[in-house]
Amino acid sequence: MPRTHDMRKLAEPRTTSQRERCDRMLRAAAELGARHGLEQVQIGDIAAGADVALGTLYRYFPSKHHLYAALLADRVERMPIPRTSAVTATAAVAEAMGTAVRAMLTSVPLARAMIVSINVVRNEYGLNPPFAMDERILGIAGLHRPTAEDRRLARLVEQAVYGVLTWATAGEITPEQAVDDVERACELLLAPWQRRARGQRPADPRHRPDS
Repeated sequence: MPRTHDMRKLAEPRTTSQRERCDRMLRAAAELGARHGLEQVQIGDIAAGADVALGTLYRYFPSKHHLYAALLADRVERMPIPRTSAVTATAAVAEAMGTAVRAMLTSVPLARAMIVSINVVRNEYGLNPPFAMDERILGIAGLHRPTAEDRRLARLVEQAVYGVLTWATAGEITPEQAVDDVERACELLLAPWQRRARGQRPADPRHRPDS
């Protein structure tokens, strides 16, 4: 009988042993998701692979989608700010996002499990993921006092990355095309940062070249 999921506040690991159990659950989910894909993975198998009771797993992750959404959040949280030779903020972000997408798509079934699950958790449960990719992007760009417009641009890059990953995990584009598309999207969306670095005034969106 399927488990009924409620909208209660999820348990959070607070002790070292609890964090270790959650880490084991995430590792087991990653291994099984990469091997079998989201549809074929059984949550009981994840609990067994993590050597935890099924009730313990449900206390932290009341559905398979919560588990794979948490796995994506964990990977974003652990994503390092790279030491890069890029000379501009735009190039640094493009390089970092391309690297992250390439890493995710080394296992398309697992990437699909995470992308599908984060969308389900957002849409069906009304929960926001416990991470901020836009903050990572701003950090990579070295913008420690971002303006509202800077935050908007970082958010647009995040949306572009998820869109490209959605296409790639659905088989619409290859992993190589996904990396190229993400890097190009960063170049286009973050052009204002390039102009700022050169001391140029932002383009006026009301201006028309032929006016």
